[in-house]
Amino acid sequence: MYRKPTIIVLGLMFFQQFSGIGAVIYYTVSIFRMSGSTINPNLCTIIVGLANFFATFVATVLIDRIGRRVLLLISNVFMIACLGVLATFFYLKDYFPETIEHLGWIPLGTLMTFVMAFSLGLGPVPWYAKFLDVALHTLVIFFRVFY
Repeated sequence: MYRKPTIIVLGLMFFQQFSGIGAVIYYTVSIFRMSGSTINPNLCTIIVGLANFFATFVATVLIDRIGRRVLLLISNVFMIACLGVLATFFYLKDYFPETIEHLGWIPLGTLMTFVMAFSLGLGPVPWYAKFLDVALHTLVIFFRVFY
């Protein structure tokens, strides 16, 4: 009876933790330093943090209006696209540096979009599991916190 909702919630929490958000947040300054951008890496980190902050508030409004599934799909598509663009940027920086010499804003744009996409979908959706019974909800919250 509770197997399917529990597996869904724990699966969402698993993908939330392994989406790469922790590494991106932790290494934001290093990523901006490596990008060679003319923008101060500390300022870029503050901008990414503000994007995260405001996107979280937007998510609380959208989660019931748009729906969890739509937010998860949109979030994952944008997160994959952002990491792909960032990987391409660093590949071009290493092997064809002349092609990206005026594109130092790309790491800021992609990381801002990545963090906002996470904060709109994969970040909050697993915590809004309203399809669970109240008794089971307590157990799932226990797993969420320690998972």
